[in-house]
Amino acid sequence: MLEQSTPPFRVHNGVQVAPSFVDRTGQRSRSVLTYGCFDGFRTTHAQLLAQLSSLGSELIVGCATDAFCAQMGQKPVIPFETRRAVLESCRYVTRVIALESWDQRRTDIVNYNISVLALRSGGPTDADDLHDIVQVLHVPDAPVQSWPETTLKSA
Repeated sequence: MLEQSTPPFRVHNGVQVAPSFVDRTGQRSRSVLTYGCFDGFRTTHAQLLAQLSSLGSELIVGCATDAFCAQMGQKPVIPFETRRAVLESCRYVTRVIALESWDQRRTDIVNYNISVLALRSGGPTDADDLHDIVQVLHVPDAPVQSWPETTLKSA
């Protein structure tokens, strides 16, 4: 089950609604951001990215650099540039950015106008300090068959 933050989001018909913005064409847009290493891209990665992309009009993926992976005690088998290229070729991903530090999350959220931050449940870092600017979704390790209807709805 997905867990989500509560404030400062509106409630519409009893369901929490992440903020959305009207772009130049008059369409409502909502950007989703997630992070990961994506070493050895698997079908479960693609399924997760497909589900996350359905939550908004844009999916931005922060791919951990080799230096950041080493800092976290992991040694990726596939180099960063290759992992980045694989993510960029995924049809669900709009943009790939380098994840160099957990400290960059707040800056990424503001710079890319993020509405939803999707983080792995039980991940290495906490996002309690981000609830004031973004809706935080805790995604289970294994992709779920379908998102619960009350998870997120467009405004």
